[in-house]
Amino acid sequence: MFGRSARKPRHARHSAASTALERDTSVSQLPVDDDSAVHTPVSRTPNSHTPVSHTPVSHPENAFSNRPFREAIDTTDVMTERRSLRLRLLLLRLLTAILLIAAICVAGFPLALQWQSSQRLAETSDVSAQHVAGWPYPQAEEAFAAAQKYNEKLAISGQPVLGEAVDPFTSAQGGSKAKSEDSASAKDKEYQSLLNSGDGVMGTIRVPKVSIKLPIYHGTSEEALASGAGHLYGTSLPVGGRSTHSVITGHRGLVEALMFTRLDEMKTGDFFYIEVMGETLGYKVDRITVIEPNDTSQLKIVPGEDRVTLMTCTPYGVNTHRLLISGHREAIPIPAPNPNDVHDGRNLAVIVGVAILILGWLLVGLLRRLRSMPWRAMHHAAGWPRRW
Repeated sequence: MFGRSARKPRHARHSAASTALERDTSVSQLPVDDDSAVHTPVSRTPNSHTPVSHTPVSHPENAFSNRPFREAIDTTDVMTERRSLRLRLLLLRLLTAILLIAAICVAGFPLALQWQSSQRLAETSDVSAQHVAGWPYPQAEEAFAAAQKYNEKLAISGQPVLGEAVDPFTSAQGGSKAKSEDSASAKDKEYQSLLNSGDGVMGTIRVPKVSIKLPIYHGTSEEALASGAGHLYGTSLPVGGRSTHSVITGHRGLVEALMFTRLDEMKTGDFFYIEVMGETLGYKVDRITVIEPNDTSQLKIVPGEDRVTLMTCTPYGVNTHRLLISGHREAIPIPAPNPNDVHDGRNLAVIVGVAILILGWLLVGLLRRLRSMPWRAMHHAAGWPRRW
């Protein structure tokens, strides 16, 4: 009938199925090389119900094929290696810390000695000032007036003797070689009796900018300069007044004490102070010079001037010349500020530096702790981006 496809006879369909089955059987019976890793696919028609046959596939032998599962997942060796590595890292960190502490101790030992010496000398000055403050009135005022009279006579005399018999700085290491028995000041009984607070201290020299606070002793003998600053014999006593020029000396470059080591940091316009018999005298630096050891021209009294000069050896560690920091008298608190209002910039820098180091150390420790927290590992395992 028109419109319908012609159907094959039943015997024709049976013959076609038999032919396909024979073809599949012939293909599956092809020889297969056992050493090859190839399996032969079996062709089949959509109407075939014959099961697909596969040739066994051989696999290369691996390290875990013959090992038990528990042995295959055993991580004992890995954990042992990790513990060994962590122990080595811990020992390395410990050794680094020990070496760092040792280096700090070696470098800081002289600084500790100098700081301790500075504190001790400053305490000596304070004790002397307290002793004078306890004198009954007018003992301190009379001692101050007696020193002024001595200065008047010295200015008239023309200063026939200036300094000790031996240069107080004639030492390669900055130490004094002037003995007490060689000291001209020790033989002058009048000089020794003036401005004597009872412990040999006549006053205090303060240079706040470079953290100098030393007791001033009579003369420049070895004993005097080892205990603080010394007053150069033959110059005016440090009580101020017209036509006076007092010279205060101190060592520089000692390992165990700073003394005048930082005096070269002074600049024109800086201030230093003399504390004597309850009075505080302020001086403004107006002249900085370097002279030969035997040059005394800049140590003489200039008529009408009220001057104090600080003297130490230079260059540092060589001591072939003398550094003079000289200043003229100024009123306190204007223009010379109160000595307690002048601060050492280096001390502030050290404090800031130490604070920065401590904060940095704490920040590094905090970051390490945050990175090692469990939730960081959980986020990383979940695929979170590990970024900061």
